[in-house]
Amino acid sequence: MAGLGVQAQAQHASGGGTYFVESGIRSEFQFDKVHVQCKIGHAVLGDGTVFQMLMFSTSVESVTIDSAANTVTIAGSMVSMVNLRFPDGTTANLSETVPYVAYAKDGGKPGAVADFFSLTVDYTNTSGLDQFDLFGSPATFSGTLVTGNVTVR
Repeated sequence: MAGLGVQAQAQHASGGGTYFVESGIRSEFQFDKVHVQCKIGHAVLGDGTVFQMLMFSTSVESVTIDSAANTVTIAGSMVSMVNLRFPDGTTANLSETVPYVAYAKDGGKPGAVADFFSLTVDYTNTSGLDQFDLFGSPATFSGTLVTGNVTVR
């Protein structure tokens, strides 16, 4: 059967786990080629404000997998929601649809270089309290994985 070539393996990228955005603030994430999400379930900021955040993709516009470098870059649009409870008892619920770029690196064999995840979003500055006031723009949430795994092949 001459002419049978080697079939190319489909590229794959997915991951999930946790990392610390900053000391004491753990973020959870999941991604694949069609969805990205990231959240901070609960944190208490330095001034006593209770903080929760959820971001999830509404579209994936591009996926770039570099199997040689073990990296994936995913871009699209996502909803970013933040709930704040201030020390005086007042609250704020902020929500915005934002462009995003997610990047992940597979460190290779377990015990080798640690896996990494980052999510960069562009917030809009408005006249009232908004996520731009909290994070600036562009804002990047990133870290070396504490738990979980990134797979790129």
